[in-house]
Amino acid sequence: MFKLGAALVFAAIAGLTAMVAGLLSDARLQIVLGRAFCSFIVAGVVVYLGIALFDRLGYASIIHEMEENMEKAAEEEEGLSGDEEPEEGSEEDSEGIAEDENEGFVPLQVDELQHVAEEPVE
Repeated sequence: MFKLGAALVFAAIAGLTAMVAGLLSDARLQIVLGRAFCSFIVAGVVVYLGIALFDRLGYASIIHEMEENMEKAAEEEEGLSGDEEPEEGSEEDSEGIAEDENEGFVPLQVDELQHVAEEPVE
């Protein structure tokens, strides 16, 4: 049903556009109506075939999966922030979240960095 509805909407837009363009160019009414009808049919068929092709190739399922993943991420984010919102400046909360997400990741410490002495440029 979505395919047919989308095809009809785009076909109607194409037909009306062709009709307005024909009337503005002072063409005969019979020619304007013929062009509008042809553009209506062609646009409808192209949109319907395009949507059917996307469905057959599986692009629609990819889009639905992405939308579901985005909704899950938003729900998880609301669940984390719903109980207690961490302050922006608190380092303990951000370190705890970082450790949960990246278990093997250890941030660099200032004391552990090796400093390189600058040599004078001659």
